Amino acid sequence: MATELHGLVLTGGASSRMGRDKAEITYGAQPQWRAAADLVAPICARTYWSCTAKQRDDWGIGESGVLDQVPGHGPASGIHAAFLHAPDAAWLVIGCDYPFLETQDIRRLLEARAPGIDAVTFLNHKTSEIEPMISLWEPAAVQHFLQRFAAGEHSPRRILQSCKLVTVDPREPKILHNRNSPAE
Repeated sequence: MATELHGLVLTGGASSRMGRDKAEITYGAQPQWRAAADLVAPICARTYWSCTAKQRDDWGIGESGVLDQVPGHGPASGIHAAFLHAPDAAWLVIGCDYPFLETQDIRRLLEARAPGIDAVTFLNHKTSEIEPMISLWEPAAVQHFLQRFAAGEHSPRRILQSCKLVTVDPREPKILHNRNSPAE
């Protein structure tokens, strides 16, 4: 696919269930905001973070920190802001709270890209749901997202489901397990 691919790491959430910033948690050698970006950096032309102004300043990421334009809609607000930033790009979107995700998993999404397909994501067989927080959005899906968001739809899952979508089986089920609370 010739379209430039950008990476978006979703880090700007309130982390209320976790009780502290999930993006700052270190499961390996680096905090998750950095570890997640390192997964997509070898694949993407540019990497961005959907983040708060404080995170952007604390992390020193400058223009790579994308702030919500329409706050209050969770991850959809972050995705919306990034898609507005480069609406003609393809976007690889990942949440920062998937500590088992590896670059090889991201490459599986890339391998599933095909002409006429708007988006690629994992299918969680445990829940029978798609995983919008680990997904690849082609420019047609980006435009579709922006239109649906403007019309009041703020569920990335529902928007993704309405696209020409390909699902991929995860390498292991645990890669789709995100961490939302200290018990997890």
